Amino acid sequence: MRTLWYCVRRNGVAKRRGWTTDVPLDDVPLRVGAGRGDTVEVCTASEFRPVAPARYARVLRERDRGVLGVEIRYQAEVARFAPTRMIAANLGFKRAIEKYLRERNASLDDLAASGGLRAFSARQFLLPVNGDGGNTELVRGSTLVDPAPEIDENRAAELAGGIGRWMLRNLSADGGLPYKYWPSRGVESPADNAIRRFLASLSLARLGEHYGDAEIRAAARRNLRFNLTRYFRNIGAGRGAIVERTGAKLGAAALAALCILESPTPDEFMNELAMLTAGVNSLADDEVGFRTFFFPPQRDGENWNFYSGEALLFWAEATRRGAMGAPSLERCAATFARCRERHLGARNPAFVPWHAQACASLYTQTGRREFADFVFEISDWLLPMQQWDRLAPDLRGRFYDPRRPEFGPPHAASTGAYLEGLADALTLARTLGDGVRADAYQRVVDRGLRSLRQLQFRGPHDTFYISKKDRVLGALRTETYDNTVRVDSAAHALAAAVKLLRPLQSSGGRT
Repeated sequence: MRTLWYCVRRNGVAKRRGWTTDVPLDDVPLRVGAGRGDTVEVCTASEFRPVAPARYARVLRERDRGVLGVEIRYQAEVARFAPTRMIAANLGFKRAIEKYLRERNASLDDLAASGGLRAFSARQFLLPVNGDGGNTELVRGSTLVDPAPEIDENRAAELAGGIGRWMLRNLSADGGLPYKYWPSRGVESPADNAIRRFLASLSLARLGEHYGDAEIRAAARRNLRFNLTRYFRNIGAGRGAIVERTGAKLGAAALAALCILESPTPDEFMNELAMLTAGVNSLADDEVGFRTFFFPPQRDGENWNFYSGEALLFWAEATRRGAMGAPSLERCAATFARCRERHLGARNPAFVPWHAQACASLYTQTGRREFADFVFEISDWLLPMQQWDRLAPDLRGRFYDPRRPEFGPPHAASTGAYLEGLADALTLARTLGDGVRADAYQRVVDRGLRSLRQLQFRGPHDTFYISKKDRVLGALRTETYDNTVRVDSAAHALAAAVKLLRPLQSSGGRT
């Protein structure tokens, strides 16, 4: 007897849903009363196997969400959570089981004594209504992006185009972009992060420059003005900083300054640039390269791997453009040496993308091989962290080292950030005639683009459960099993795509 989950949706909203048995797949829309304009989501459950309640977290892992379902039996009740239902609700196994037990005032011990858990596999489909097209098989609530693109497929351009359209659609009248959005609930999160917001300003400006598009340039200017108005503050002694409730970070000041350098209207923000430059310069440190917080002082040293690279990249680009207050190339080189020494003493992948970009910029200005060689060294070290073989097909191409979980979980923003650095590493390898490295970097970049396109909301087959589709189309999920949209996921991916479309030249700048 075959068990099926069905959900009839209209404009993403569930009209009715439930479980049924022994219905041929093609007959499901008629049997469940779906009409034209409806979408019918189906999971065919199979391979039920028991899971010890006390050990469920070891069997029902995060990466199994959206692939496996879970059945909870307690006393006379049976509740099943189909994989597509969990994807649509952004519901994890832990939350589903805990909520079920809490509503019944029961514990895992009670469940073990008076019921049990079973995991099950499920093929997933979207079914047409009234014969409109064929069935579409899904993987974790989305269609699968192939390992290699078609001959005429440009994944970097498609990724960038989708993100750019999402940003333009979601830009508010005063220039703001949503920091975090929950598609399943259709609401924005109250959370905030200035660095991630400025990343969007930067990537949007680069997209407008690449395409020479007046609308995108105007949107980038409005977004930058919004962010500066929201966060920029004069902190005294001629210095400016990006101030948040939790303090003022080096990385935020450096990114905001870099945004102004690359703004379509930089003259509009010259006062802020001068003060931010002074602020970044004031945190330069002869021992560790940079201190990381203006305030509070007790947080200084946090996030050094990120913020030192963001600051060095700003310095390199300010020097290249001849910006007022920019350090000399020799000062950049001395600071680079201190950052390199500290990194090699305690390596962390978060260090790689920002410092790779900074060193690529310094190489284009000086031709000094130590900068290019360091880009290659840290990029080569990062490559094994990309996952591909022996992994579910929709997860392939992400970056995660399960042996070093302290480096952080897999995340769209991480993959995008790593590709930013690897895009410059690829260009350097080609420029310097290092064909072996260029081939290795190209393979990793291609696989990373596959991952980002998999995470991108691309059309009706991965937004079938979302009512406010304009809020997500073109944006990226955090992971294939977590549909949370964050602006930095989009921004890093967009910046990487633009770098690939518009490579760095050894003469300085981009084509």
